[in-house]
Amino acid sequence: MINKTFSGLFNFAKQEKAERIVISGSEKGHSCRCHLPDGEEAIFNLPKKLENDLAENLRALLKIAPGELAAEKYCQWRDKNNDLNFKLSIIPDKFGEKIIISIIQEDKESLSLNQLGWQKNDLELLKNSSRSKSGLIIISSPERQGRSTTLQAILNHLNQENKNIYFLGASEFNIQGINFLENTSENWNRVLGHDSDIIALEIKEGDQESIKRAIMAAGTGRLVLITIKSINSLQALYQILKSDLPLKLILDNLKMISGQELAVLKRKTAKAKRKRIGVFETFVPRPETISFISKNHKKLATAKFWEDFFQLANKNGYQPLTVDKNQKKKDGLV
Repeated sequence: MINKTFSGLFNFAKQEKAERIVISGSEKGHSCRCHLPDGEEAIFNLPKKLENDLAENLRALLKIAPGELAAEKYCQWRDKNNDLNFKLSIIPDKFGEKIIISIIQEDKESLSLNQLGWQKNDLELLKNSSRSKSGLIIISSPERQGRSTTLQAILNHLNQENKNIYFLGASEFNIQGINFLENTSENWNRVLGHDSDIIALEIKEGDQESIKRAIMAAGTGRLVLITIKSINSLQALYQILKSDLPLKLILDNLKMISGQELAVLKRKTAKAKRKRIGVFETFVPRPETISFISKNHKKLATAKFWEDFFQLANKNGYQPLTVDKNQKKKDGLV
């Protein structure tokens, strides 16, 4: 019955183009929330007979080790009605375990850089940074706020016959001409041992090892693009600065950090099938901000450091997400 239930659930999710399925428990039993486009939800109560060992049964169906706490693990579901790829997380919860299934939309619309919603000046900063032969570019956002779409657009922009591009790890897209490999130490060594020009990967929350590898790869004369989950670009900056790599290595190779979230387009101005637009901010290291970090790095974990750094960054071109959002409101887009 468990197989039939998940098959039906995945079939519904596919038909409705659900972005995520969350199964969690409560005092009243287990419920299933399907997150649909435009912020809508469909909520179901699961049959009582399925509540016991639900996560373990799902692990067995997907051939995952019993008791494994999955964190955005790439999985596939194949049956006569469904052919789905998704990222699975199974995490501890008050009433047992919470199951989070983030569905990879195979027919997801591919957008160009010019279609994402960047303001002209920030878009030029991004394009200039991506023209570099080496360095680190970070795309950051909260969960499900478009960072994969932005990474895909950048890779499409950079994808040329004379460029050897490698993507390490599971992705929500597939671009012809780019080499896709698992994110393993063996593949890192293989890519760094070959004539690779660009390396891209989406970093899972808390994966400091991949952050370190990305920074070190940028220091070998390659352009490295990574995505990081964070509320804004400055929080993403904190995540790379707290790695135990030499500070000079990090600062010498950091090209830019973008932060973003998605906003609903006004219906009367939305074109084609697009219903949301990106709201962006861009942090580009300047001599003043680099000097501040170098002199005050030991205070990195204090609120005072970030209060002073925010003021300094603002004087050197950084503008928070609210600036772009207010401009899009003024322009009648959101």
